[in-house]
Amino acid sequence: MNVFQAIYERRSIRVFDEQRKIPDDVVARMMNAARCVLRIPTGEFPFRFVVVDEKETRETLAQSAKEVAMTMFGASFEVFGPGHLWYLPEDTRLKVAEYTTTGDLWTYPREAALVTVPCYTLGAWVDSITNLSDQIDFFMQYLGMAVQNMWLVGYKYGVGSAYNGMPLLDVRRREKSAEMLGLPWSWDPTGALCFGYAKEKRYYGPARTALDEVVFEEYWGVPYERLAFREKDYEDMDFPDKEVEEVVENLNFVDSFEKGAVPEWKIEKVMDCALWGPVPENFKNWRIVLIRDKESKEFVKSLATERIHVPWIHNWGEFLYSKMGHVEEEARLEEVDHLFTKGLGSWIAEADTLLLVLTTTFNWRDQPYPGMASGSGHMFSISTGCVVQNMIVAASALGLGVAYDVWCCSDQRVGAFLLDYFGIPQTTWIPLGILGLGLPGEKMREAPLTRSLNSLFYEEVWGVESHYEDTYRQLKGGV
Repeated sequence: MNVFQAIYERRSIRVFDEQRKIPDDVVARMMNAARCVLRIPTGEFPFRFVVVDEKETRETLAQSAKEVAMTMFGASFEVFGPGHLWYLPEDTRLKVAEYTTTGDLWTYPREAALVTVPCYTLGAWVDSITNLSDQIDFFMQYLGMAVQNMWLVGYKYGVGSAYNGMPLLDVRRREKSAEMLGLPWSWDPTGALCFGYAKEKRYYGPARTALDEVVFEEYWGVPYERLAFREKDYEDMDFPDKEVEEVVENLNFVDSFEKGAVPEWKIEKVMDCALWGPVPENFKNWRIVLIRDKESKEFVKSLATERIHVPWIHNWGEFLYSKMGHVEEEARLEEVDHLFTKGLGSWIAEADTLLLVLTTTFNWRDQPYPGMASGSGHMFSISTGCVVQNMIVAASALGLGVAYDVWCCSDQRVGAFLLDYFGIPQTTWIPLGILGLGLPGEKMREAPLTRSLNSLFYEEVWGVESHYEDTYRQLKGGV
C-alpha cells in the first residue's frame, strides 16, 4: 500500500467484526512498527503496551468507557453536546450529540480482535533521577509516534483501529485498571488502543481543518499561505510510489543536512499529512510554526546546544553512562560520545525548514471545563505525537532528511524562551519539539539496542513478556 494512501485513507474504526481474528504475523508486523520511531535522546522507549485478551478486563474497559462518556456528554450536555461537533452539518449535530450520551460508541474493547493498553513513563526506565526532562508531555508524544506507526501498518493489512481514551479518563477508573493490569506506580495507562476488522468500510471521516488555521509562518498568528493561493505558478509534484511498511521501517533520520532548497510543495505536503493524524473528537489541539528565518534557526539551536552545560543532563559522563542499560555494554561509551557530539541540535541551523510543534490541553474550548476528576491532557500530547509521526513518515517517503529535536523545549525555562520568541501564548500552548526537514546529509547512527518486542509488549499483566519478537524473527527468516 502506498504511504500516502495509508495516511489519507486511515480512519478510526469503532465497530469490529467479532468473528475475525488478526493473524499472528500481521500483529507482529504492527508491533514491530511501534519501535520504528525516533527514540528519546538517551535511546530508550518511554512507553509500553499491555495486550489484553482476558474477558473480564475487556469488560471493565468497555463499561468504564460507557460510564465516563455518559457522564461527560450527558451531565454537561451544553458543554460537550452539539457545540463540540463543529465538523458535522448543523442539522445533524443534535442527533449525534444525543447518541453520545448513551456511551455505546465507546464500548468496542469488547469486540475488538486485539486490545492493548498503552502506558507512558514518569521516568521509570532509569535507576535514579530522571536527567532528561521533567515535562511529561515531552515523553507522551513518543507514545503517539509508536501508535501512529502501528495504525498505518495495520491499515495496510486491512486492520482498523481506534484509540479509546474514555475507559481511563478519570482518576478513579484509571487507578482501578492500573491495579488489574499490575502496573507500577511510575507507569500511567492511557486508554484502550483497539485493533480489528471493520464490519463495514468507513468511507467518510470528520472534516479536516485548513492548513492556514493550524500552521503559522515565522510568528504566532501569521497564517501560512498555501501554494494554491500564491501568485507564482504551482509547482509540479512527482509523488514517489513508496510502500508504507517499508517507509516506516526505514525512516530517513539524519544527523546533518546538505545545503540546498527543498521544493515548496514537499514542505506543504508534509504539513498536509499532519491534518490526517488522529485527534480526540476532531479537536484542533495542535499548531505548527514554520521557521525559515536564519536568525530564528540560530536562536532555536542555541536553546538546544546549551543543554550540554546543564547539570544532570550531559556534563556528567558517568551519570549518563549509567542510563545506557538498554545498549550493549561494549557500545555504551561510543553512544555517550555520540550524544555529546551529535545529539544536541547541531543540525538545526542546517535544515531548510523547521516546524515547531505545539500542543494544548484546553485552549481549543470555547466554554469552561470543570474537569470532573479527569486527566484528559495526556491524550492531546499523544495525539500530537501521532500528527508528528505522520509528517516524519511523509517526509521520509518524499526523500527528505528528517530530524527531530526536543532539547529546545525539554524544561520550563527553555520552553518559555521559545514561546516568548515566537509570540506564542505562554499559559495555553506547550512546545513538544522541532521537526527539521531538508536535503539529507549524514544518516543518523543507530545504537545497538537490547530492547525486544517481548519487553515492549506485555501479555495481560505488567512484566509478563510477550512472544511477538519470536514471531517477528520467524517472519523475517531469523532464528
